[in-house]
Amino acid sequence: MRIYEDKLKQVAATAAESMRNNRVPGLAMALISRNRPAFTCTIGLADPNRARPVSEDTYFEAASLTKPFFARLVFELCDEGVIELTRPLIEYEPDIVPSTDARFLKATAADVLCHATGLQNWGRLPMELRFATGEGFGYSGMGYYYLQQIIEKLTETRLDALLQQRLMDKLGMDSAAMIWTGALRHRLARTADENGDMEPERSTARHSMGMEPNAAFSLYVTIKDYPKFIMGVLNEPDFARRVRSVKNSAGHGVEWGLGWGLYKEMLWHWGDNGGFKSLVCLDPDTKDALLIHTNGFNGLNVCFDIAQLVTGESFADIAAMIAVAE
Repeated sequence: MRIYEDKLKQVAATAAESMRNNRVPGLAMALISRNRPAFTCTIGLADPNRARPVSEDTYFEAASLTKPFFARLVFELCDEGVIELTRPLIEYEPDIVPSTDARFLKATAADVLCHATGLQNWGRLPMELRFATGEGFGYSGMGYYYLQQIIEKLTETRLDALLQQRLMDKLGMDSAAMIWTGALRHRLARTADENGDMEPERSTARHSMGMEPNAAFSLYVTIKDYPKFIMGVLNEPDFARRVRSVKNSAGHGVEWGLGWGLYKEMLWHWGDNGGFKSLVCLDPDTKDALLIHTNGFNGLNVCFDIAQLVTGESFADIAAMIAVAE
């Protein structure tokens, strides 16, 4: 994947047109070329009711872009011997088990990161498995939350503190947060529904599910934050190999590695917290990447329009996989 810099002069116009067509009020994007910032842009309104524009200080819910961030933490804890990717998680903490199905007893951290646990995305506990652990793909936020609980027990530290100490501070992600903070009250974008109508203001990520911090969805970021994480992992020589060390078929030519989707040469992920939609794609070889945050229910359509323009790639297979994933 390459970011074609000759397309940058068209990006804002393409984004604005797609936003109008999809009734998405606001957007923030960052494009990276050869692991250097190439283009940053904010368009539209963070809060149409108050005519507040999107700026580089506007917060978005990163939604499931939290998952690759969490996976990077897991890699570090594996390096330190705190946890092993292939050891059954029940051996670490037998009292935290989201499914009583005997087939779940072999679930590992690797199974969680590549969505092979068989757990549903969310739901009441104990959960019935969709398939035998290790024998399929089933996108599961609950799997990530389960692994989070085990890591918090093992380290005796809550997830927000772990990520702050080990990633956010080191990467200079000065505004990022895993839990609701006072700074978010007036700087979090408002979201629009599929018709473009504004939704109620939020006071927690995924306002219908207030488990924060949450490894699956609760990262809040500005457009200045997440690119630092992207460039950080692109600088790690072993990062892509580790992500690709597991490949779980997710359908439509898409596979899932450890924390990231795999499609052709790309590592990618999408975010969906209702009205917050986001997309990140990167190529470990070219060290090109794109990141787009939106505050509209139809925002992924906008993300794909922009991504196709600047990379020349089709995202049809990825869109088809996402449509049946959650």
